[in-house]
Amino acid sequence: MERKLLPRRTRWLELMKNDRVIFRVDAAVEMGMGHLTRCLTLAGALAVRGARSCFLMRGHAAGLAWLVERDGHDMQLLPDPDVRSSGPNGDGGPYAAWLPTTWQNDADQTSRAMDERGSVDWLIVDHYALDARWETACRREGLRILAIDDLADRAHDCDILLDQNLVRQLDTRYRGRLSKDCTQLLGPRYALLRPDFAAQRRLLKGRTGEVHRILVCYGGSDPTNETAKAVQALTSLAVPSIAVDIVIGMSNPHVESIARLCSGLPRAVVHRGANNIAELMRRADLSIGAGGVMSWERCCLGLPAVVVDIAANQVGALTALADKGAVVYLGTAASLTADALAGAVRRLLDDSGRVRALGEAAFALVDGEGRSRVAASMR
Repeated sequence: MERKLLPRRTRWLELMKNDRVIFRVDAAVEMGMGHLTRCLTLAGALAVRGARSCFLMRGHAAGLAWLVERDGHDMQLLPDPDVRSSGPNGDGGPYAAWLPTTWQNDADQTSRAMDERGSVDWLIVDHYALDARWETACRREGLRILAIDDLADRAHDCDILLDQNLVRQLDTRYRGRLSKDCTQLLGPRYALLRPDFAAQRRLLKGRTGEVHRILVCYGGSDPTNETAKAVQALTSLAVPSIAVDIVIGMSNPHVESIARLCSGLPRAVVHRGANNIAELMRRADLSIGAGGVMSWERCCLGLPAVVVDIAANQVGALTALADKGAVVYLGTAASLTADALAGAVRRLLDDSGRVRALGEAAFALVDGEGRSRVAASMR
């Protein structure tokens, strides 16, 4: 009997149907929300293909369960020890404080959680405190591992390595840190952005470089309150005709003080926990913010940006974006004054040609389809 072949796309979707995927990721004020956000994005892309995901997170992330469950995934908290301890063979390097336990204990707990769920097809790890030792300890027959990294500062024992950043010497930065059989997905072509960014990109009209609306967003936590500095800078410019959208996360502890500062901006709106950030980026003509996942979100929508780094791991990507002419990079947030930020914004308000060029350079870097490319690589 002749075998009837399914259409190619149907065969592709069938390849991951009923696959079980475990994500090991954490989020908190110190580490930000970016790791969880991009993992949720990938889990959504895999769900379209029939895969089922469970997120393993430490106890400090208990308040974020609603984000995971809202998207239709399971979440399981790994039990924290009563007292932080250190174990042999290192403790996870410079980001060890992101774990309340040793990497060995974390690997044991992760392995037990996978055993409880029966067969697991993919383990996806996005955590700066975990490396090849943890990945090797979690391996078992039939399990494939995808590691998401930004730092290239440690070895990995994984089948796929994803680094969605644009940095200098991108093609060689993991040399000697991976096996020869590891597939590397490198660069913003693989940026894990939610589907609404690609949808808003399709609605985007040509940017003229004129600035009528500014978006201020430093991510989900903003522990050093860079948002307040940006509001002060915009207030000092005294341009009442410009509308300002100020986005802060639900975990931001400075909401009341920011709201008071906004009294000096007659057309300012504070959005707390906004779920329409892609639309706000499309509507804006200029953005003020930091690095991380937001860099690729802004690029997808061709949004010109004045940026600072709020963590050392953002420097490489922001430097590369500045080299490409896609951002105005002002250095480390801690050393930037409100006056200096105001001066940088003022120069752009007076130079629509440069604003337009920034947007065009950014738009060329990211198309918003990275999540589909990563999911396709896992089939």
